[in-house]
Amino acid sequence: MAPTAAWAGPSPWWEHYDRSDRYRCGEEEKVLIERNDSQASLFMRGYRMNLFRDQQSPLLKRYSNSQFSVTIRGDEIEIEDLISRRRCQRFEQA
Repeated sequence: MAPTAAWAGPSPWWEHYDRSDRYRCGEEEKVLIERNDSQASLFMRGYRMNLFRDQQSPLLKRYSNSQFSVTIRGDEIEIEDLISRRRCQRFEQA
C-alpha cells in the first residue's frame, strides 16, 4: 500500500502547476504528477521529486532530474530511474 505522504498536496501555490494526474503502476503503487510546461512534481513512495522539462525533445513531454525521467504519452507514463523502467496508467485527473 502506498504511504499517505505520496498523496500529500497540493504543491505550494508559487509552483503553479496547470495539471495534476494520478497513475497506477501495477497493483499497489500509485503516483501523482503535477506539471506545467516547465517543470513537474512527482509524488511516489512517500517522496516528492522535482523534475524539469527536457527542452531537447520538444515533441515528447519528458521531465527529468539527475535520478529520474518521466515521459508522458497520453494516458500512460514511463518512469525511468538509474536501475529500472516502469509504465503506469492514468486513472484520475484532478
